[in-house]
Amino acid sequence: MANISKFDREDVLEKAKNLFWQKGFLATSTREIQTIMDMRPGSIYAAFGSKADLFNQTLIHYAETSTQALNEQLAQDDRAWVGLKQYLRSLIVPCCAQVPSELCMVMRTLAELDESHQETLDIAKDLLTQVEHRFANIVEQAQQQGDLPAQLDKHKIAKKLQVHIIGLRSYLKATGDTDTVNQELEEFFTQLESK
Repeated sequence: MANISKFDREDVLEKAKNLFWQKGFLATSTREIQTIMDMRPGSIYAAFGSKADLFNQTLIHYAETSTQALNEQLAQDDRAWVGLKQYLRSLIVPCCAQVPSELCMVMRTLAELDESHQETLDIAKDLLTQVEHRFANIVEQAQQQGDLPAQLDKHKIAKKLQVHIIGLRSYLKATGDTDTVNQELEEFFTQLESK
């Protein structure tokens, strides 16, 4: 087992994140956490706190890595809208082959937990709000660059983006129908661009 002073925090959080993302908070056992993290219970507690504390940290880690992926995609494109569309394509459609669950970890958390886990629910809701604000900023930039109509309300578009991401990823999990999900996503982009 790993010595607490020698473990790579980011690597351990990534492993824990993938386990929680795949199984959910409630279905993940302490034994599975110990095994995947290669740490003893006392070391896990000393480094991360309780199972709930660890989960909250992995949820934040999930959001940070998602934000980093979005920023990297935006940096590859001169046009904010082109970068966001590419990010969403990679987020929604190929996700089933690349990540532990087709569902967003934040949404999975909100669907799984009840008010007895209020701190975690509050974190998840705050993360969704942060994403929505980020989308609104990108939409505004796309409007300034002429890729989206200026009359669109950036906040409403950001909300619609959230709704479509959640809906399409849920539909993909339920059906595995990537063709329909691809088509719906591209039609949504076209509708926004032509308003």
